[in-house]
Amino acid sequence: MTIMRQHVVLALLAAMLLVGCGSGTITNGEATLVPNETSPAFLDRVADEPTVTFNDAARGMVMLLDGDDTFDTFEQRVDYLKSRSVISPDWNLDAFDSINRGQLAHMAYVASEMNGGVWLTVAGPSQRYCLREMQYRGVMGEGTLLASVSGFEYVSTLGRAAMYMATGEVPDAAGDTPEH
Repeated sequence: MTIMRQHVVLALLAAMLLVGCGSGTITNGEATLVPNETSPAFLDRVADEPTVTFNDAARGMVMLLDGDDTFDTFEQRVDYLKSRSVISPDWNLDAFDSINRGQLAHMAYVASEMNGGVWLTVAGPSQRYCLREMQYRGVMGEGTLLASVSGFEYVSTLGRAAMYMATGEVPDAAGDTPEH
């Protein structure tokens, strides 16, 4: 095998390890949420939670993208978010597990269509580099990749991502909105 071919094979193997092979599973896919819950009611409920479940996180991302969540089950939300690349196909998801900061950063980064740094541009979004980008831009505060997300942090991240989607800018830490 030529040296060039060896490099290509190694690069492909590395990419498969970094990105995954799309073999994630969904557990408790039939889980439902409060039917016909409006965005304000959803945000009020979630903001007070000590941790955010993946089912609630998926609903919030659907609302961020579409303004409303018309899906009945967790599996429907996940399938939709996977079709939009907001959720990676290799994640193992359980509706009742807590979302971690890396997953939230990845979802918010992709949903808001941010343009990242060199590594994000070259390799594509990963939880680690999305979190670093979201922290750098002030969308998310400091913290570790695998830490659970509180309701307050989740709602704050959604709000900042929504502002970025509307204006192309993130409000500063004092809550000032970008001028337009």
